Amino acid sequence: MQVEKIALLNVICVLTAHLSCGFVLYPPKHQSTSLASTLETDDVGGDGTIKWQMKRDECDEWLDRVLIERSSDAPTIFSVASSVVEGYMSNANTSSPLLRRVPYCEDDSGDTTTQQSGDEQFEPLFGIYSNENDIGLVSPTRVSKKNRKRTNLKIDVAYRGQGFCGWEDQRHELYRNRSNSSINSSSTNNADQPLPSVQGTLADILGPVIGDSPTNTKPIEIKVAGRTDRGVSAIGQVCRVRTWNEIPNVEAYVQELVNREAIDNNLGLRITNVEQVGPDFHPSFGASSRSYVYLIDLEDDTDDKETPGITRDLVPRLDRMLRELEGKELDYFAVSHGKVKTQTTLCTLYHSKVSIVEYMGGDEHKRQALCFELVGNRFLRRMVRLLVGTALREAYRGGEDDSLKHILLSKDRRERSRAAPPDGLMFVRAET
Repeated sequence: MQVEKIALLNVICVLTAHLSCGFVLYPPKHQSTSLASTLETDDVGGDGTIKWQMKRDECDEWLDRVLIERSSDAPTIFSVASSVVEGYMSNANTSSPLLRRVPYCEDDSGDTTTQQSGDEQFEPLFGIYSNENDIGLVSPTRVSKKNRKRTNLKIDVAYRGQGFCGWEDQRHELYRNRSNSSINSSSTNNADQPLPSVQGTLADILGPVIGDSPTNTKPIEIKVAGRTDRGVSAIGQVCRVRTWNEIPNVEAYVQELVNREAIDNNLGLRITNVEQVGPDFHPSFGASSRSYVYLIDLEDDTDDKETPGITRDLVPRLDRMLRELEGKELDYFAVSHGKVKTQTTLCTLYHSKVSIVEYMGGDEHKRQALCFELVGNRFLRRMVRLLVGTALREAYRGGEDDSLKHILLSKDRRERSRAAPPDGLMFVRAET
């Protein structure tokens, strides 16, 4: 009897904990067949059982047609995003802006001249400058442990997300096992070969130089401000490496070493800046904010399409929805993915807006895109992509300005949409 009481108390404690958190993970088991048919499986256990399902309606089907299912058509709907990444990686030493904001309606000024709170975080896109010095590579000097002094380096890196499995080193990357011959773009995209990780690629290039021993096979430690998923690009990712080796002009040495290797092997990666920092610098724990943009090419406003696309008439409502989240500490569990591994799901967006931008490249026809700008103290897994997809669905539905906030307050993952494709997402910078 005593054992049964203890077991009953344990069950009550678990149920109380779930209810107090307010998270809705599982749909009721007594759902009707008609309701179940409108739900989409979002999380399946290892044994094939459905953990929970997402509610769907005709607005979710619209999002699938105009965005999710067209992700394979990346040159069309994500051409601006792709051009920005390529332009930044090839011209990071110029002050020419890659994008400019344009008005989205007759009554909108576009805010092209007046700087708003958070705009400085997007300086790499709307006005950039960096300086590079070409140096000759000199082998590092390894000294005895007694006389060592550790050097801490902050590295800003840009990379093309489509060429990597994500940031995190999975220790299965092509680069580690490749031959000395160049890796062309076709081989890196071969479906029979796993894609490299950004972290693993940097570790394999820098390890023999800044590691304790050139023959040490253990990857060097690289800390990062924000881990990106497969297909997500970056123009200002911030990471940290440490070395005990004495390397003259170490900042320029590391930058040229990686960039030369990346160019020779077409790795889709580039270091834009390296600087020495103090021993307490940590790109993740020390970052006060992180900035992302999501770009989707705008389609023409035409009435002859069977399915309306993503057009400029959605922008005012999208902008109002996103601004409702600005400056508020809210629980973003509803727009997160997978098992929560952080201590909290509370996040604050310091800057949250939607605008229309124009790519400032050499195209005869100026391409315009829908631009989501987000600056926050932290971001959960897939949070930006889920927020973008849900916002588009709610705007198409004609939702109220606080529609997104109500979904967040529900803490119910079934209320959100599917995640937008990774092709349009870009990590811009981290304030450290």
